[in-house]
Amino acid sequence: MPGWEMKIIEAEAERLLSLAAGDADLRAELRALAQVILAATEEPPPSVVPAEGSHPDPAPALPDADEAQAVPSGGPRGPEPLHELTLGRSRPVSVERHPPSEENGGSAFDATLDFDEIEARCRLKAEAARHAAARLRRLRGGGDPGGGVAPVNPEVASWADRFTDAFSWRDDDDGTQPPDISLLDDLGGCFEALAGASALAAGDGERRGALGRSLHLLAEAQSAVRSATQHLQAPDDPDQLAAYEWARDAATRHRVFIKRYLRADDLADPARWPDLLARIEAQAGGDPRARRHRPRVKRLRRHLEAIRRGDDADRDWQEVVEAVDEMVAEGLPPSSKDLRDLLLPAIDDLPDRDDPPEGFRLVLREIDRYLASRADPTEAPVTPEPTPEVQEARRLLGGRSIVLLGGMCRPEARAALREALGLADLVWVETKEHQAVSTFEPVIARPEVALVLLAIRWSSHAFGEVRRYCDLHGTPLVRLPGGYNPNQVAAQIIDQCGERLRGG
Repeated sequence: MPGWEMKIIEAEAERLLSLAAGDADLRAELRALAQVILAATEEPPPSVVPAEGSHPDPAPALPDADEAQAVPSGGPRGPEPLHELTLGRSRPVSVERHPPSEENGGSAFDATLDFDEIEARCRLKAEAARHAAARLRRLRGGGDPGGGVAPVNPEVASWADRFTDAFSWRDDDDGTQPPDISLLDDLGGCFEALAGASALAAGDGERRGALGRSLHLLAEAQSAVRSATQHLQAPDDPDQLAAYEWARDAATRHRVFIKRYLRADDLADPARWPDLLARIEAQAGGDPRARRHRPRVKRLRRHLEAIRRGDDADRDWQEVVEAVDEMVAEGLPPSSKDLRDLLLPAIDDLPDRDDPPEGFRLVLREIDRYLASRADPTEAPVTPEPTPEVQEARRLLGGRSIVLLGGMCRPEARAALREALGLADLVWVETKEHQAVSTFEPVIARPEVALVLLAIRWSSHAFGEVRRYCDLHGTPLVRLPGGYNPNQVAAQIIDQCGERLRGG
């Protein structure tokens, strides 16, 4: 068996054993599987020696009669070949190994890999790496390592534990300095890049020219993951190995020369994952999955143009929300670049909505993630003309601090709100799905905090639970169902707690 296949089996076995610790059904299945493996790999019992006087059936004639040995026909057979075990494994690469024929010119997408599964797992691993990094930073800062948010997904929790263990046990040449936690940040970024490159390869499989470019990006992304895991001294990742095998075989089949990143001595720099991710997103423009939704894309564009003209915005936004939700329900990834580029110019003007549908909420989350991770723009954003509500909120809150709960911190939005409201500070507390509300209490209880904003469109937290802690510490709470546009935020502040801030 090739070494890379055994590495995949070993990595998946470790993952399954970790998951089985909290899953009785999985433990039972693994025990049954182990018994099948043991039975199939046992040595065959010795041949039965016929009793004296018995007459076994004669052995069939062999070409060399002098050297042939008779074998009783009724003797035990050897074990049947063990079928390939796939429990817990990624779907194997299915490659038809033949040179490109003149009929197809090597253009058909004749090697399949479940890229959707690889993309999903890599995004979960990216989340796990970020969770592990946050946990270690809390520990180094003197906080409780378990005081953060435990991942809801058991696979994320398992991977986070494995990444933390690998980081904690790695051998450093120089033991005078603690290991750099940014190794985990890089690992998470590399998994994000591999997820994006996998989605790109799946979409470009039928496009002759695009496939070549996608293969180069996939090769670099899997190499970056391999390098990041080696820096962490963690086991090889099965999804990285599967992507490597597929990229190598697809390049051979389609006669694409990939100069770099397919050799063990030529690994990509994991610290450069932001640049790699940007190139993947640039290549992803014109996602084939988005092209299947062209009628709805036209509908979206029409309503967004009407919103910019200042027509009946509420009705147009309702159409936008419904169209986006339908597209996601039919398979368009919430992270689609085409969808994001359409919504970005207007997203902060989204009217207040307490209950966005699930598909639209996922798109908002991905846009929030993108805006939080991108580099600072070279041009300063255009500041909207301050409304009377902005001027009044600035008078009431100027020089004070507020807390914003929700989503991922967006530096541009944070700076715009601080400037518009004249704040001493805006403490942005990033939230995760189903995070315990009690984790917010320490920041709510700070004496310098004059107000708490709850960005509910990215939050799964019950309004009443957050309200309870705000009431306990005498801090006004403002529900923020729209975007971060300073005019919108100020309007909500004045409407919901203006009188209280004025002392009325």
